Amino acid sequence: MKVGAYLTGAFGQSQVLYDTRNAAKRGRGSPEQVTAQILADTQDVISRQKAAGLSFVIDPMFRIYHLLQPLAEGVPLEHIKDPKYRELVQQVLAEYFGIKEGPQENWFNNNVFFRRPIIGNLKTSAAGFTISYLHPELLLRDGKAMAVLPSPYTAMALSMYGNKNGYELPVEEQRSVIADLAQLLRAEAISLANRGFKRIQFDEPAIAHRQSLGSLTKNDLRLLELAMKYCGVIDNTTVMLNFYFGDVGPIIPNICDLSVDGINIDMTETRLDAVLNHRFDGMELALGLVDARSTNPENPQDLAQKLRRVADLSAPKALWLTPNTGTEYIGWSGGLEKIAILGQAMKEFEK
Repeated sequence: MKVGAYLTGAFGQSQVLYDTRNAAKRGRGSPEQVTAQILADTQDVISRQKAAGLSFVIDPMFRIYHLLQPLAEGVPLEHIKDPKYRELVQQVLAEYFGIKEGPQENWFNNNVFFRRPIIGNLKTSAAGFTISYLHPELLLRDGKAMAVLPSPYTAMALSMYGNKNGYELPVEEQRSVIADLAQLLRAEAISLANRGFKRIQFDEPAIAHRQSLGSLTKNDLRLLELAMKYCGVIDNTTVMLNFYFGDVGPIIPNICDLSVDGINIDMTETRLDAVLNHRFDGMELALGLVDARSTNPENPQDLAQKLRRVADLSAPKALWLTPNTGTEYIGWSGGLEKIAILGQAMKEFEK
């Protein structure tokens, strides 16, 4: 059984990057200085992941303000220099690709925000809208790069369709939207895999959140199942489905039947016993035992002991230790401490 550790999402920006961005906004700095600082901080975070012995390396995503941004923006527009044409071209491209950014809202009751995608016609084979936000030249040097995409279900659940949200659409219309989104995201996952990202993580907070609220329906699970039939299996690529912001203990049998290589569970919300009561034969299992929304440090020995129990009783194909979500909520120093804890826990496990 393979056992390791890795990060699962966006990293908190440094004070230097925060100050550089603010200076640029106020005309006391330049976009070029922001880009240079993003590159420097990205190199630092990637180096620290490797130094800690993490199994996979992800971009800290300093260019991405929220999970759905690359999808909502549709295509990179950096090559359009004149701002008076930029908005017009973005509108045209959004209409063509059927997605554009909508109103700003709170991200699952956290102190961060996202913009709801407004979805129109998705009959498109567009792909390649994520790579411009990442640093492939830094990530792809050792073949351990992982990329993060939104799950089709979460993308639908948090999107708008005129004055309706995803849950208010008729069931058949929801199935159509899910199928289109899943095919679009499958094309994006294949595009990333072809560039060398051999591990793709689809983030699924909406299902976990609804499960905790007691509002999850059988139709929601059927929609998730349909989505992963389209994009959960990518040739020569490991696909993980990451559940966070909720307790998925009651639906573990459902999510274990999905067409994916493995699942990641937020263990700050789901009890360990709920995992230990199930076997994960043939699947990879990632446990979000490190709390990325708290600066309190975990005990590496305790983490290693929990991993051993899961390895013995649940028998997954591979077992991974992760934070429950991205460490952006606890800032730069908090994120660095969590990287160190992941590395220390793996050393304890190997003793």
